[in-house]
Amino acid sequence: MRQFILLMIAASTIFCCKDKPEAIETSKSEKKDSAKIEVHYDLETIKKVGSSFYDWYFKNEYSDYEIVKNKDGKALLDSAAYFKKLRNLGTISEKFLNKEKERLSTCSRFLATKYYDDYNSADAYDFDDYCPDLYYMYWIKSQETPDKFVIKNIYQTDENNASVDIYLNYGGKDEPLSKVILAKENNNWKITDIQFISQQETTTASKTLDGKWSNEMVTLNIGDDTLAFEYHGQCVYFYPIRKISATEFEMIWAREMDCKFDNGTAETFGLKNVPVIGKPFAKFTLRNNVLQAAYYYPEWVKRYTEKVQNNVFTADYFKNEIL
Repeated sequence: MRQFILLMIAASTIFCCKDKPEAIETSKSEKKDSAKIEVHYDLETIKKVGSSFYDWYFKNEYSDYEIVKNKDGKALLDSAAYFKKLRNLGTISEKFLNKEKERLSTCSRFLATKYYDDYNSADAYDFDDYCPDLYYMYWIKSQETPDKFVIKNIYQTDENNASVDIYLNYGGKDEPLSKVILAKENNNWKITDIQFISQQETTTASKTLDGKWSNEMVTLNIGDDTLAFEYHGQCVYFYPIRKISATEFEMIWAREMDCKFDNGTAETFGLKNVPVIGKPFAKFTLRNNVLQAAYYYPEWVKRYTEKVQNNVFTADYFKNEIL
């Protein structure tokens, strides 16, 4: 009888163990997914900051930079006041300001090769190749002023990123213009970018290497195998070139000329590393419609510029068929 009771207890214990459910361990990813992410929504502040640039732009009568005459009589793209005003808004990030500086860079460098009086008397669109923004209001992509702008689609992606959409109204329905991108910087919302919505960016036709390129002093006339430095109608220096690609070539040093004066390129300025006839002097690269020069003898170029003639061997040359 005692043995029978012990057998019954053992059997009961086995069945109880079988019926007890096994513990299931929750994976780390499931725990993460189930956790609630707290996001503090601040749509009113996002709306205020997101509209701050266009509030200023409309009140400033759609202008940003100015073209003025510098002390040498050249045209100067003066953006100092523009960037100061943007910084004073307190809502514009350095990232946005750096993009703006890059956007204005090509036009600024091009205008520096022109006299202000020539700029001031030029016909409409003469400078369109490098300064298309001169002929319309860039931040509204139009030559016509709208009645107002409207903020729509205020959206906070997460704790640190948000956006608002800008619509323009010309007296009829609201038309989409741009998306203002915001990000948190030191716990404050700042504008980092403005992206146009369904708006065609102003583009210019791509330029080719051949033909005439100018800075404020000389014109480079590029042929199939020769580069002519034209100082004026009575002075031209010729250099062989080695084409590298459709957008790149090397200029080979030479002393061939058709000129009534010596341009001083035979000077050594006491340097050991000086240009050698028959050896490459510089590499020219066509980038963003600007011909950019990288000189293999930078110290010699610096001395030549200081002691003989400024603005001959420059970093940039421009092709403008109109002027």
